[in-house]
Amino acid sequence: MNYISCIIQILEIPIIETYKDSIKIVQFKVQLPYTRNKLQSPTIIQSIIWGDLAYDIANYYKVNDYALIEGYISLPFNNQINKQIVTINITKLYPFLFTLK
Repeated sequence: MNYISCIIQILEIPIIETYKDSIKIVQFKVQLPYTRNKLQSPTIIQSIIWGDLAYDIANYYKVNDYALIEGYISLPFNNQINKQIVTINITKLYPFLFTLK
């Protein structure tokens, strides 16, 4: 099963891009919470949001905001660096420790 539900910290400001002239997409890096049994090193992964939810993340969320997400994990292989990159395709996004300015 590759479904995930967790809290993330947004590490960079996402920019809305257009895919095939009609679908909006946002790609940005997030940090997962620490795991208890491993060394305390941050887990930074790439995340993708498609469609109308891309406007919400680009307009309302800032760097270092937290969010509760639901989505799917994928492991595409990157030929340029010969490694698999962990990617989360976010389907639902809920505010958590949200800052308003």
